[in-house]
Amino acid sequence: MSQVLQFRLRWKGNITGPFPLARIHEMLRSGEVSLLHSIEVDESWMTVRDYFRSVGLNRPTLSTTNPVEEIYNPSAAQPNPSGPAGNFPNSSGSSFSSRQNPAEILERNVREGYLWCGSTFLLPPLFALLVVLWILIVPETAPISRFVLFTFTTMVGSFLPIVFVRRTGVILEQEGLGEICQAQSRLVVILAVLGLFFWEIAFWFLSHPSP
Repeated sequence: MSQVLQFRLRWKGNITGPFPLARIHEMLRSGEVSLLHSIEVDESWMTVRDYFRSVGLNRPTLSTTNPVEEIYNPSAAQPNPSGPAGNFPNSSGSSFSSRQNPAEILERNVREGYLWCGSTFLLPPLFALLVVLWILIVPETAPISRFVLFTFTTMVGSFLPIVFVRRTGVILEQEGLGEICQAQSRLVVILAVLGLFFWEIAFWFLSHPSP
């Protein structure tokens, strides 16, 4: 009996495993891992999605009544398997090494999207420093004018991250990570609105100092 292949998984720097491919399939179906997780193959890392593609498998294929047979015999699900005798194609070589960088790029894009979501609270006070500088130059600026300037900079700082999250989301959408893209899009809008209200209240009091 041939030895069962086992693989380690990595997510946000945490490494687990090794797991047989059948177990990884069960974890995918239960939601314990996602196609964005990295899998170690021949001492190189790639996304689970890219690995399934490289061996001629995909997530819908692995959802049949006999996933183990498909995992170890791709010819059961693919009419023209890449490897001989229905076995896995040779996993060594440049094909796996070339997929290491895309996996890391995807992880970085996901982290970048969430960082932009969090920046909706950080950017408004940074932009507001321009208003403070203006007040120092023109101290006779009326309170209502100060608040209008603060409002403008707050809106720019709160909603600017939405542009970058959507730009990152286009990349994630193309890579089949539409769920993460939609989650980030909803999150950044919610945080932007909350940040806008929070900083508007704060800047109202800053614009109208007590006598």
